[in-house]
Amino acid sequence: MTAAPTTDPRLLDSPRFTGEVDGRPTALFFLRNPRGMVVAVTNLGAKVLQIVVPDRTGAWADVALGYDDLAGVIGGSPSMGAFVGRYAGRIGQARFTLDGKEHRLDANAGPHCIHGGPRGARHCVFDATQIDAQTLQLQHRFLSAEDRFPGTLELQLTYRLDDDNALVLEHTATALDEPGPASFTSHIYFNLDGVDQGQRIDGHTLQVPSREVLATDADGIATGECLSLDGHPQDLREAACLGALPDIDLSYLLEPNPAGNLHLCAQLRSEASGRTLDVWTTEPLLQVYTAGQLGVAPKPDLGKGGVQHRPRSAVCLEPQHFPNAPNCPALPQNTVRPGAPYRATTVYRFGIS
Repeated sequence: MTAAPTTDPRLLDSPRFTGEVDGRPTALFFLRNPRGMVVAVTNLGAKVLQIVVPDRTGAWADVALGYDDLAGVIGGSPSMGAFVGRYAGRIGQARFTLDGKEHRLDANAGPHCIHGGPRGARHCVFDATQIDAQTLQLQHRFLSAEDRFPGTLELQLTYRLDDDNALVLEHTATALDEPGPASFTSHIYFNLDGVDQGQRIDGHTLQVPSREVLATDADGIATGECLSLDGHPQDLREAACLGALPDIDLSYLLEPNPAGNLHLCAQLRSEASGRTLDVWTTEPLLQVYTAGQLGVAPKPDLGKGGVQHRPRSAVCLEPQHFPNAPNCPALPQNTVRPGAPYRATTVYRFGIS
């Protein structure tokens, strides 16, 4: 099998991502494996903007929503393809108390803080080094003076494309001075039928081996309670067709994993294309989002090729720690303290059925 040619019209145009944000240089990087799979990543938000894989007939297509250029990334949905942090999900009322001290964050979702706030990772330019054709290393230092979270947190992130069509994400977050909460996740928007025509994901099936989800209030803030999925309309223990379900934006608890091993947390399938996606992670929770709010703003959100992003045109599978845990003592906490880094791995493995 030969690799996809570099002139393939499916691929994004690197020069269109060259520029500056906050005085820092931006660029686009390609990962390629010997089987022809291609992944495009910009260092603005460490965003995965393109994933090219074959279907059951051998036809190649892009299965990740994204943008054609830097202006599109800046003006579009900030979570599109991003590596989210320093705390994924919502923190209620944009504040929490740690070790007896209250910390007030910048609100960016009504009165709440979401995905690290307005200076979270999805808005930041990472330092990036391409190690080889299949490996990209990124780095960012979070400063309390910029994002209001306590302490300085150093993030090391690696994207690696293996020979078996798996995109491997590995990160290490190190507290350099004070302790603070942290939770990172990948916010790639997947559509296994391709993204060139604005297709919906209604024909996809999804299976998640989870028995409970986090309860949330009217603003989507986790309350600290867990709800059984027995009789729940969004129980995914058996593979379910997404088109037959209401919109999903839920935190699915995964089985306890004290050894920190990779475990299977989601299986996404498309009968139409035959493409499959298995998600493995060391994290304790999976956020499933069927993009019901994508593209609902008055201004159209235009993706690659001018395709308008619309609700349910993708699904996000986001392994992470517990949203709003800093305000919910009953939930597992992920406080990163000096000398005890937070490490995690997530694998998105593509296949054919």
